[in-house]
Amino acid sequence: MNISQNLQYLRKRDKITQEELADRLGVSRQSVSKWETGEAYPETDKLITLCDLFGVSLDELMRTDLTATVNISEEPKPKACDGGIFAAEMDKFSRAIAAGVFLILFGVAVCVALAGYSLMASEKYSELISVMGAVSVLLFVAVAVFLFIYFGIEHDRFRKEHSVIEYGMSEDEIKAFSKKFTLMMAALVSGILVGVILLVTMSALIDAEIINTKNQDAVYCFVTAVFFVILAVCVGGLTYYGIQHSKYDLAEYNKQTKKELNPSPRSKLKDAICGAVMMFATALFLILGFVGGWWHPAWVVFPVGGIICGIIGAIMNAKDDH
Repeated sequence: MNISQNLQYLRKRDKITQEELADRLGVSRQSVSKWETGEAYPETDKLITLCDLFGVSLDELMRTDLTATVNISEEPKPKACDGGIFAAEMDKFSRAIAAGVFLILFGVAVCVALAGYSLMASEKYSELISVMGAVSVLLFVAVAVFLFIYFGIEHDRFRKEHSVIEYGMSEDEIKAFSKKFTLMMAALVSGILVGVILLVTMSALIDAEIINTKNQDAVYCFVTAVFFVILAVCVGGLTYYGIQHSKYDLAEYNKQTKKELNPSPRSKLKDAICGAVMMFATALFLILGFVGGWWHPAWVVFPVGGIICGIIGAIMNAKDDH
């Protein structure tokens, strides 16, 4: 049997390390090493998994010398993709995702501003304005979710068709973007800090009654709404330039694409956990809104859920890298 030679060939063909292969199969690296040296053979269930992973039949894996018949089982090479096609795709994707992020935060700003108006309105219109605020944020979120899902699926399709990008930006384009990227990151982060300073300062002035107002709660809402508008612009910008950065770093893009198209069991577990967290956050938001009428404070479950997913992702990725 040629299992040892074929396994080593297929692993190197797909540029997979022994550690990565062992992680996907749920075995130790030493086991993979023994398979490749002929000291041991995979169990039946592992053989089937290997066939699925490398796109070969069981007979080819066990009996055929794949190193001499490369064309039998070798997967077609990914389509060549020049810089223009790749850049156009990344521009479209980055604009869509950044717009979605902006819409969510801007929707919160509209909701908070309307909450302020409801506090100033007569009792007859107060409840109506509050409902309008809740509906408006849901509409903004709905549009954002559409952008995330539609363009996310389109981008995944592009990555599967072009899993390796061979032609990127020129050296001059990379240098020009690097300068712009550094400037925009600094400006956008500073913008968020300015928004925080504005929010804290105005709140302190209102509390100290330096700014006289008949309805402090309404003014708080308006100041908070302004803060969320600033946050929407800055976070949307950070999202845009963060995705654009991938357009100029092909090595990292190719690495991440390969990793996402061939996820490890730990990566699948991370996605499942994060999906469960966000579904729980959505359910909690709806319960608090419909049962308690707490639409305004309940939106905080979404950023909290995002932070939890970020922590989970950081831990899982650190373990994968290790």
